[in-house]
Amino acid sequence: MGLKFAFLKSICYCFTDMTKTAWIIILAVLFTVTFVVTCSVFDSAFAEATIDWFAFLAGIFLIVEGLYKIFTAKVPAVKDQVLRTIRVIIGSCVFTIHLLQFMRY
Repeated sequence: MGLKFAFLKSICYCFTDMTKTAWIIILAVLFTVTFVVTCSVFDSAFAEATIDWFAFLAGIFLIVEGLYKIFTAKVPAVKDQVLRTIRVIIGSCVFTIHLLQFMRY
């Protein structure tokens, strides 16, 4: 009797694990379909400018957040400061690239 219960318990666990995976797949498909519809509807310079503005905000966020973490660190470990510096560099690169793309329009 104990073996049957363990087998049923493992089947139920697999079923709940599969439902979690199914929800992740459904969510990924929903995001993909939404992205395709948005790109087809906004296939214009407006979409490109919108992407550039979001990239500006992301770049500014990376720069400001990285600098804030660097200057407010209580014990500045070299490893943490290097990673934060890389974050600031990536943010400034993203900001610069999209600024130049936006100026091209």
